[in-house]
Amino acid sequence: MNRKIQMTKKFIRLALFECLKEKDINKITISSLCEKADINRSTFYKYYGSQYDVIKEMEQEVIQLINEQLNDQPKETSFIQLLQFLKFNKETIKIFFECNVDNEFPKQVLALDSINNQLEQVSQNNPYIKNYILFGSLATIQQWIDAGCIESCEEIANIINSIVDKLVR
Repeated sequence: MNRKIQMTKKFIRLALFECLKEKDINKITISSLCEKADINRSTFYKYYGSQYDVIKEMEQEVIQLINEQLNDQPKETSFIQLLQFLKFNKETIKIFFECNVDNEFPKQVLALDSINNQLEQVSQNNPYIKNYILFGSLATIQQWIDAGCIESCEEIANIINSIVDKLVR
């Protein structure tokens, strides 16, 4: 992708991100987005079909980035590494969780290979237990992010792990 396209997409993303701080994605118009990004509507539509497409692309890039960072980590520390990534990017992650464009995004965050392997071992391939652990962990992480990530990543990992340990006993 050439530099001009990259810069245009960056302006669109930054504009959308700023708009999302103020209002719900359903209330953001392409016109207002283009105005904030200082581009023409035709330029926007050259790269995206809607504001939802921009969010989806951003979410997929975050998932890819998390995957890249966790691939080199030992399985024992991958969950804490994930929490550290989420904490470092809490403003972005909070917006992605809140705008709820893709219901799969939060699940994809925990469905990474390194996390999923651990989840499979704990849940003993029982889909009910796996979903219970997955959604309970997501709710805990989302509450932690909403509260500003006050507790350390290790504390949240210990809370989730102790609940999972009690559940599978």
